[in-house]
Amino acid sequence: MQKRTFLLATLAAAVGLSLQGAAQAASYPNRPIELVVPAVATGASDLSARVFAKYAEKRLGKPVVVVRISGAGGYNGSRAVREDKSNGYQVLYTHQGLIANYLTKVAPYSYDGFKVGPAVVEDATLGLYAAGKSGIKSINDLLARARAEPGKLKAATEYGTLSHFMFLKLQKEQGVTFKLMDTGGDAAKLAAMLGGTVDVMAKVYSGTQDYLKSGDFALLGEPADKRAPNAPEVPTYKEQGVDFTFPPYVWSLFFNQNTPQAIVDTWSEVAREVTSDPAYRKEIEALDMAWTYKSPEENAAAHAGMQQAFAELIGGTSAVAKQ
Repeated sequence: MQKRTFLLATLAAAVGLSLQGAAQAASYPNRPIELVVPAVATGASDLSARVFAKYAEKRLGKPVVVVRISGAGGYNGSRAVREDKSNGYQVLYTHQGLIANYLTKVAPYSYDGFKVGPAVVEDATLGLYAAGKSGIKSINDLLARARAEPGKLKAATEYGTLSHFMFLKLQKEQGVTFKLMDTGGDAAKLAAMLGGTVDVMAKVYSGTQDYLKSGDFALLGEPADKRAPNAPEVPTYKEQGVDFTFPPYVWSLFFNQNTPQAIVDTWSEVAREVTSDPAYRKEIEALDMAWTYKSPEENAAAHAGMQQAFAELIGGTSAVAKQ
């Protein structure tokens, strides 16, 4: 009898929570929503988030305000959403840096510390750039220099981020060693390259064109199986005879675990509509990025596969020095 009573009580509680979530979703949203970007202003995350927010709020009927919470390689921003109690009024807009943060112990949780939402933007152009004055013009030049002078070339990265894992993968697969320098985010990497304190960096194509035209930087290629749609003029490493690839950035929506599933479903439908909009696609392409749509289920599976692959790299982590 006690067991039956307990089961009935548990069922009633579950039904109650389900009804409560449905009721919240029915009135959602009834106030502005914060789209939290764990990065600094004017970077790829910030710029693409602003475009997505503009089109999302047209469909939700309430303002979607981009809020930047930078620091700790993205951890500060993701933590704010993970600890949020607003049930869907703070939404995290980020990429697989959640995985990198977790594996390097920058954060105590990974992508599965959230309810995974849909993917809305992608960028396969996380390429390697060499300082113009270095004389390095191709991926083969870089590898030859790194093999001739192990540990001497200084590589700008940010500990616990995707650029960090790119260098780990390159070192492991190509048998080279760089002096990894924790310079900070993209703005700091650019400054370090321009100032001559590092020799090479990993960065997406967006925001680098002026430096390439001036000769300050040389882009050594892109790490995809085929040329990226948002940088079709840039050859892949495979085209240059180097079998090296790296997964694209995929910007996605993530929700606090307490967010009712019905609200996550609402955002999934909004994201599907937004990414089908030709005007949205055009604006994303104008940022030298690529639009995409992956369902929450597809997105979670992709993150799981990447986490497994990255976990195999972290065991051989080399030291990362502060700049």
